[in-house]
Amino acid sequence: MTGAVDLFGNPVDEPVKAMPASPPINDMDLIEKVLQIAENTGYVLVGPSERVYHLVASKTIEVSPRYQEEAVHQLLAAKWLSKGGVHVYAHHGYEGPGNSVLVPKATKMKARQWRNLAPIPCSRKRKVS
Repeated sequence: MTGAVDLFGNPVDEPVKAMPASPPINDMDLIEKVLQIAENTGYVLVGPSERVYHLVASKTIEVSPRYQEEAVHQLLAAKWLSKGGVHVYAHHGYEGPGNSVLVPKATKMKARQWRNLAPIPCSRKRKVS
């Protein structure tokens, strides 16, 4: 306790400070790959925890790796991706509802710009053997 009191003189506990679930992802190669998968094949959010799956065939999904899941959730929070409608998907013999992940037009244009950028040249020369 900090000794702080409320309006009526009752002791008040310090508010619990919530830490972010995970640090932001700064790996541009991963972000570009996730955007490319979202644009080409697609992602699906399943269940109340919104577990991320990727489409492997029409209405058939597989679990995405954890690092891709975190990147998808980060892009959803930043509004670079958006949740779509509910559809029925199959996963290892089970069927159930899931939200599709949509790629807005502005995100598609920005991803294409990133793909077309020239890489930064190295400052040192490589040895030719």
